[in-house]
Amino acid sequence: MTQDATQDTAQDPFDALKIHARDPHTGWSLGIFGAIAEFMRDPDEPAAMEAGADALTVVTARGGLAVRRHPATVLVDYEMPSRHAERRIRARAACLPETAAARAGRAVVTQIGPDRDALRDEDRDGLLFDLGIGLGSVEACVRTRAPALIAALRAAEGMPAFLAPGLMAAMVEHSPHRVFTSALGRIEVFQPIPPPGGVSPDGPHTHVLPKLIAHQRTHAASVPIPDGLVPCLSIHPPQG
Repeated sequence: MTQDATQDTAQDPFDALKIHARDPHTGWSLGIFGAIAEFMRDPDEPAAMEAGADALTVVTARGGLAVRRHPATVLVDYEMPSRHAERRIRARAACLPETAAARAGRAVVTQIGPDRDALRDEDRDGLLFDLGIGLGSVEACVRTRAPALIAALRAAEGMPAFLAPGLMAAMVEHSPHRVFTSALGRIEVFQPIPPPGGVSPDGPHTHVLPKLIAHQRTHAASVPIPDGLVPCLSIHPPQG
């Protein structure tokens, strides 16, 4: 661990995550280097929140967040340089040991089936497809009911998503829900995918960059995560 990161052992990690989730000024991200989903909401934006002993969900019209309890969770606080030399950006990563963080690690497009874990009841019959980013801590998926996109995704099964002819164009055309999951949570993005050269909308959105994914890193080299741990959910508190 570098001197820029500290582990928070004073508070139950799940209790801390619940506090963050209830704060509309806090942003969240889930993903790997080059493929990430982000969730944020406006203070006055309607949000449905459900809290249980082991999970908390927040859902808006633009996206949703689920945070899950795990006994091996470690919170790592760190600071990063900002565009302004006199300021640093505070962040917090919810991490797990590598074995506890492991997911399917698919490297090709794969149909999973109906998304029974969708955050909204009306989305649970949508078909979930893993895009196959190939890194075991995160599953980057899309969910859709659109017959044309389902056909394109099925035609791409067994291939890396970015090498499947016509698939990316079909994704932009149909803008499926993006669903990123880890052992500690889930972010769903309902907003449209911007066209090539377009700008991501305000609020929940995703970034998927094949050249960066090719590095197969769980996080950027500049993020000081201790050896043996994998970031499974990142918290971006309001900056003072």
